[in-house]
Amino acid sequence: MMITISLLLLLLLLASVTSGATLLPGSTLGRPGDASFDYVVVGGGTAGLVVGSRLAEGGKSVAVVEAGGFYQVDNGLYSQVPSYAIVGAGSSPGAIVPAVDWGFVTTPQAGMDQRRMHYARGRTLGGSSARNYFTYNRPTRGALNRWASEVDDDSYSFDNFLPFFKKSINYTAPDNEKRPANASVPAPTRGSFTPGAGPLHVSFPTWANSFSSYAKLGWRKLGFAETTDFVSGTLSGVQYCQNTINPQGQVRDSSFTSFLARAAASGAPIKVFNNTLAQRVLFKGKTATGVLVNSSGLEYVLSARHEVVVSCGAFQSPQLLMLSGIGPSDTLSKLGIPIVSHLPGVGRNLQDHVVFGTTYQVNTLTHSAVSKPANLLRSEAEWKKDGGGMLGNPGGELITWEKLRGHDGHGSKKLSAATRAVLDSVPEDFPTIEYLILDAYSGNNRNYLTGAPHTDFMYASPVAAIHVPQSRGRVSIVSSSASDAPLIDPNWLTHEVDKELAVYSFRRLRELMDTDVMRATWKEEVVPGRNLTTDGQILDVIRDNAIQEFHASCTCKMGRRGDRDAVVDGRGRVFGTKGLRVVDASALPFLPAGHPQGLIYALAEKLSADMLRSCA
Repeated sequence: MMITISLLLLLLLLASVTSGATLLPGSTLGRPGDASFDYVVVGGGTAGLVVGSRLAEGGKSVAVVEAGGFYQVDNGLYSQVPSYAIVGAGSSPGAIVPAVDWGFVTTPQAGMDQRRMHYARGRTLGGSSARNYFTYNRPTRGALNRWASEVDDDSYSFDNFLPFFKKSINYTAPDNEKRPANASVPAPTRGSFTPGAGPLHVSFPTWANSFSSYAKLGWRKLGFAETTDFVSGTLSGVQYCQNTINPQGQVRDSSFTSFLARAAASGAPIKVFNNTLAQRVLFKGKTATGVLVNSSGLEYVLSARHEVVVSCGAFQSPQLLMLSGIGPSDTLSKLGIPIVSHLPGVGRNLQDHVVFGTTYQVNTLTHSAVSKPANLLRSEAEWKKDGGGMLGNPGGELITWEKLRGHDGHGSKKLSAATRAVLDSVPEDFPTIEYLILDAYSGNNRNYLTGAPHTDFMYASPVAAIHVPQSRGRVSIVSSSASDAPLIDPNWLTHEVDKELAVYSFRRLRELMDTDVMRATWKEEVVPGRNLTTDGQILDVIRDNAIQEFHASCTCKMGRRGDRDAVVDGRGRVFGTKGLRVVDASALPFLPAGHPQGLIYALAEKLSADMLRSCA
């Protein structure tokens, strides 16, 4: 969601630090100094806190190492109010919020006009579940069945994996009495959720924007069917998406406020070492024995009796492995790092989704209204009262999925043979393109706090993302120090297939806006402007305003032994070592279509259960 907020007002509102935020009892906080635990989990993010909490609830002593602190304190409401998720998420290196963000900046991107782009990543308890845009969906049945095939493990098939998706979730049905009648949401497919199963809230906002309601009708005019949900094994058609929002107050729910908070409150044996940076994994021969960490200059060792679990995300899990002697031997040797396991796939195979699109001046009420300080103050007061109003809505709630096929020309007759071949190489139910309706000004996506014009006009931004990306990037290290940021090269939009699909989907957005139902809602295409019409002009626009969907993954790829790019096996165990696993988005064998948040929670549930079985 993209809104513009007065910078002065942001500073004034920062005093409003919490919304009844859940912090931790003092007994849960680790005391710096050498100590031993059954498990040491490095990274207190989406996956790491699930793993740590489940292991502790299973009776195992756990240390969780997290470089950040408490986002409710460090970043106040800007990490809790759904509409404020845009703060610090722009592509400009000047858009960083250092209180909760690592401040990563990519290498110059050839496919993005040589831009060096900020890549928001959560440096806080909860990790990027405290920084994301809330969307919760599940991969398609075909995607998970392909995963099972690629890693030769049928436990990853859709039917066998589904219980771990359901295990995490505390689902709340949409309150259609509070939502407008033209924005009602159907009940999900029967069996998609188990009532009260897990700690993580998944729900729908009570406020819905009218522009999305019009867009839903517009997509139907173009032949897109209204679907039931995006959690039962299909991603097709148009519907409102579910969000990781606690319906009690319409506040962000993260791995911290759900999993860790519950484990800590129960007295489970978990210790959190916050504001602590892991330096490297320690080994005795090929067996991981612990982690060297640093808290405010004090170095000490957290020893693991059973296993070390790396859950640092797609950029820092490969970084930590390389710093610990696991990765491409030539990279390690150049930096004087002793080699524990030569794995050339560490840091390779980086996959991500890229989003881009248009911005229109519209005649419906959108989140642009809160660019005015007086409106924002009223909206925040409304949200604080009971979670009501537009601030409880992230702003990108309507999603449409389009499937293109190559073999029969479905939607792809004008595309190249190479692109049609790619379309036929993915599972039959794998969508090609995601379309989102963002009900505010996105523009060039550089900085959402300063980028929109200061006018009384309302804006909305239909955007698209390619979900069969062929471009591949990499992550590497520049030194032997964990204090130096990893080298991040996503290599976005460099593959010809990605470029062709990007132009196709951009034109599709204009088709939507030119339907009769949508034509009545807008006055002008302000970005980029209807004077730009050729494929070359459109691609130039995309290269200038595209931004990532923050779905970086696959840099410690799961695969079969003998796969040159594989880093971990189907149980997350790092090849060539003992007692070391990777559990996070970096371990995905490929990036499925959709938003991966729900998948990462499920993967962490699955591998936590495996660890408990292994040491029973």
